[in-house]
Amino acid sequence: MLMNSIGMSRKRPLGCDKENVWPSVLGIDVQDFAVAVKQPRLALGSATIDNNLFNSMPYSPPDSFFIKPVDTWSSLDLDRIHLTPTQENRTNPTNQSETRYKNGSLRQVLKWIRSLGQYGDGNNAFREPNSVAFLETGKLAVVDTNAHCIKVFDSETGQFLYSFGRGRTAGCQNLLYPYRIAVVPGGDDQLVVIQRHPRPQIHVFSREGEFIRRFGQHLEKPRALSVDQSHRILVIESQVQKLHIFSLEGKILSLFHLNEQLQFPTSICSNNSEIFISDNHLHAIKVFSYTGEYLRQIKELNYITYPTNIKLNDQGQLITIDNHQGLNITVYDQHDQKKRLGAYTARICHSQILDVAIQPKQNVLHLASKDYRVYTYQLPL
Repeated sequence: MLMNSIGMSRKRPLGCDKENVWPSVLGIDVQDFAVAVKQPRLALGSATIDNNLFNSMPYSPPDSFFIKPVDTWSSLDLDRIHLTPTQENRTNPTNQSETRYKNGSLRQVLKWIRSLGQYGDGNNAFREPNSVAFLETGKLAVVDTNAHCIKVFDSETGQFLYSFGRGRTAGCQNLLYPYRIAVVPGGDDQLVVIQRHPRPQIHVFSREGEFIRRFGQHLEKPRALSVDQSHRILVIESQVQKLHIFSLEGKILSLFHLNEQLQFPTSICSNNSEIFISDNHLHAIKVFSYTGEYLRQIKELNYITYPTNIKLNDQGQLITIDNHQGLNITVYDQHDQKKRLGAYTARICHSQILDVAIQPKQNVLHLASKDYRVYTYQLPL
């Protein structure tokens, strides 16, 4: 502020002292009679850039700085194959695997091998990939719930092969909102599919998508299913905590109420003599006999947190998946609940993992994610 001869203060005209040496940089134009007029500010990515802008700034950009034009009219092929290789090709110079301390557990960091899919209605896109299964012929079947169909791909190349479901193949008009899928082992890759809405039931298809039969209309809240080596279909229901055992022909073999042992079951698998059920709220894997008897549990603080999926590989190793602050994979011996064989986490933070399929003899996992993709991981077992 300045004082005049009679002691009154007046403001300095804008742009006439050292406090206002950058009016042009700030987007302010000072006219001759000291009236500030605000001018539109220019972004670095705008079409019009003042060539003298950097000359008036105290920072000079490097010589390599340039603005790359973007072609906004690039064509998009929505039906192409989206098989994306991993983006990181850097190697560890010490040849040691990367580890990360996460949620109180030490885990080895894994990078996905490839991914398949995007959001959409094309052959190589999904609207809601809720489940995935690996066929013995090397194919990958993905349940697209909101598209009312199952899409089949080559597991190595990601090439779309065929699809079947409502509006696509004969005999599938009653297939609405398929939810989970399982492959019949040694059964010519027959596919068992659970439908949750509007009326829960079980559908059986050939590997080519030909309808065979349906049953299980008495189900209430089917959550997950598995097919054992004896071709028995195991179905676990959430909220009501019921375990159903069917024959492949649809005959009810057993029904157990597990309210006292389970709170929120999320997945199921079997070694043909014992049944493994993951419980998200109890942070454990519960083990039952085929007579419904509770045998034991697999539980470990910081390693089994909120399990969503479980699978058994050919070596009898139990693979558990949870989504607590990202993708976590923990492997146990199926008979010794205290014997942890490996702990892994994903390098990137995935969206919610909805289902997982294991590729036999190779310990390759295919994970269906809520971001409309199927990711493939190799476990170093």
